[in-house]
Amino acid sequence: MGIVKLIIIVLIIWLGFSVWRKLRQSKGNDLPQPSTRKMLSCNVCKMHIPENEAIIQNGKAFCSKKCLG
Repeated sequence: MGIVKLIIIVLIIWLGFSVWRKLRQSKGNDLPQPSTRKMLSCNVCKMHIPENEAIIQNGKAFCSKKCLG
């Protein structure tokens, strides 16, 4: 009976370790992907801003009305 208990304990430990490893690997895949938005540099202060937030005038990008003005 002793060897059967030992085999069961080893199997439980092995299964627990396998589940733990799978859970750890799946968490790594859930990391947010880096943003691929195009960044522009403000023509005045040189701060980088996403293209969709930039104020474009005469082909130049500005980060705010203050830099535009």
